[in-house]
Amino acid sequence: MNIKDISTQLLYTTVPIYSKKSDGTFSSGTGFVFSVVESEKKSIPLLITNYHVLKDAVAGFVEFHIAEDGMPSEKSIRIQFDRGIINGNRLGDLDLIAVPLAASFNELQQRGITVFYRTVDQNIIPKSEIIDELAAIENITFIGYPSGIYDTTNKLPIIRQGITATPIWNKFKGTEVFLIDAGVFPGSSGSPVFIYNQGSYPTKEGIAIGNRLLFVGVISETMVRNDNDTKSYLDLGRVIDSRAMYREIENFLNRIQSA
Repeated sequence: MNIKDISTQLLYTTVPIYSKKSDGTFSSGTGFVFSVVESEKKSIPLLITNYHVLKDAVAGFVEFHIAEDGMPSEKSIRIQFDRGIINGNRLGDLDLIAVPLAASFNELQQRGITVFYRTVDQNIIPKSEIIDELAAIENITFIGYPSGIYDTTNKLPIIRQGITATPIWNKFKGTEVFLIDAGVFPGSSGSPVFIYNQGSYPTKEGIAIGNRLLFVGVISETMVRNDNDTKSYLDLGRVIDSRAMYREIENFLNRIQSA
């Protein structure tokens, strides 16, 4: 395994989420670790997922890799949660929730357990001037656990790709979302969405040589068509803009730090 490879590291930004409802049934979703970088030595790790993934949960867990010699192992550990995880953690009116992870990581460290993960941070959220230069059709990559499916032996998620179905620089129906044309299914909710180009990528001046990684949003919904009480997937997904997410994260952190 080449853990220094960017695409490999992206695998370890996500975690599966299983939530138990009051009727005893379980549902699954995707979460990812987002770190707000405050300095070279300080960052705040947050678990990000869709609010609808957790809003009816009475209990559940997320699953992290255990690190051995600085590398991910095939062992994992579950971090349990209860309904208290929801209180006050919604990101504004967005279908997103942020759960601080530092206390859980510190508790595991005190027990001699180090979790292996990689984070997404604000430094790869494209600024508005970069968004404005994007093409209407961009290749996108997203990572998660569609229908709860993943490599249970190696504890790795599923990588999927597609294209933008509406331009990222447009607000779809006046909201801070865009659509992607890709295989989005239940369980993909909460998946981070990236523009990840290897070797070259288009710009307004032509073709640029090199790699490009932009965190552009979070999947919130798979879109379906209803025909005579039968639902069929349209291979379209709704994605919340990462800039809207980060704005509400800043508001969230200001709120809890001043409390």
